[in-house]
Amino acid sequence: MKIILISAGNFQDYLVHNIKNLILHGNLDITVITERQYFDRLKEFTDIELIDCNELDDFNFNKNSRFDRQFRDGFWHYCSLRFFYLYSYIQKYNIKDSIHLENDTLLYENSDKLKPLFKNKVYAPFDSSHRIIPSFIYIPSSESFKPIVENYNYNVHDMDNLGSFDESIIEPLPIFPIVNNLVFKLNKNYNHNNINCIFDAAAIGQYLGGVDPRNQGGDTRGFVNETCDVKYNQFPFYWIKENNLYKPFISVDSKLIPIINLHIHSKELHKFLSDKPLENKYITIYNNKY
Repeated sequence: MKIILISAGNFQDYLVHNIKNLILHGNLDITVITERQYFDRLKEFTDIELIDCNELDDFNFNKNSRFDRQFRDGFWHYCSLRFFYLYSYIQKYNIKDSIHLENDTLLYENSDKLKPLFKNKVYAPFDSSHRIIPSFIYIPSSESFKPIVENYNYNVHDMDNLGSFDESIIEPLPIFPIVNNLVFKLNKNYNHNNINCIFDAAAIGQYLGGVDPRNQGGDTRGFVNETCDVKYNQFPFYWIKENNLYKPFISVDSKLIPIINLHIHSKELHKFLSDKPLENKYITIYNNKY
């Protein structure tokens, strides 16, 4: 499946580590939507597609947006603007079965292997009953994404916007497994689809790697997200080596469950790459053969 990354308004250097990790797992169909002035920042990747966001339709979002464009160089504005560029791109080029990752979100699987998990609707992880953190979004087609952009609230940030849609529009991805009937009753967040893996909205990556240093300085590893319904500090995490690549797992009731993605909120993506993970405070190398 195609992986779509968007860096509009500014360029995040850690995007390079994101792409490197995607390629490690055989994800070679990669599109980056950004301003043309940033194309040279990605010149080491000769086989990815670069799209100038100025050649896409923003559907008047820039005109209608009510977000503060001074805070962190327009952070909240660009968090929402990306969805309109995303929709424009998949509509213009008739893209089917794509995954949009946030730039600080690492994927630990070949996306083609994930396709059987999804039906013909948008999927994303809720971290509470009414909030999506769009670190990972599966989009089957532009038609499936159309209701989101057509009903977008220009006064509300991206997480609450997406969280306002019911399961007829956005299907929740599991953020905690069902293991021996042990399940957190979290409305939309329990693993009701019996998918044998979980997805990280943000709280796992925050616990393992800490939070954005702009939010809080110092060593913030071990951070427990106050909003997420699951408190991941109750569980051990491991790096498990498969086919010479390390992948993150959570241990729940002595069962090892693969984590498909990690939202590296600290932006230190280089510490979580599959070929040589450096982070080991709350996630350690698993010594037994998996």
